[in-house]
Amino acid sequence: MFELVLTPAERALFEALNSLGIRYLIMGMGAALLEGAPGTTQDLDIWVGSIDEAKLREAATKAGGIYTSGFGMQPPAIGGKDLDRVDLVLLPSGLDSFDQEFARAGEYDLDGVPVRVLPLARVVASKRAAKRPKDLAQLPMLEAALAARKSRDRY
Repeated sequence: MFELVLTPAERALFEALNSLGIRYLIMGMGAALLEGAPGTTQDLDIWVGSIDEAKLREAATKAGGIYTSGFGMQPPAIGGKDLDRVDLVLLPSGLDSFDQEFARAGEYDLDGVPVRVLPLARVVASKRAAKRPKDLAQLPMLEAALAARKSRDRY
């Protein structure tokens, strides 16, 4: 399996999210990689169950970063030293409610931190629904990885 290596700040952020009881899912290519798909990613997409600004601010602070609530067209964000690849996702494409997706998510140990991860089939569904050029370009590889997984799981 692919080893997604976290920066110390990212690790601290996931530890803080867990300790504060913030429900989240790693999604996008980060989830696909953890689910065994080949590829690369430049960001860590995190879908939170609800925006609790006080808790998100505390989690960001514990990781040495900041939380901004966003304004206008600017969405909420977490940033700071070594947190630049963390993206908060508010409205993912092609997925069911957060609670439904959270219930089907897998749990992984990521650099010693337990994290919840969107299943590969749901990553594919989301990328297909988003229809962004970069998502459409990744679909053949992700679908092949999903087919290989299904074939392997049958035996």
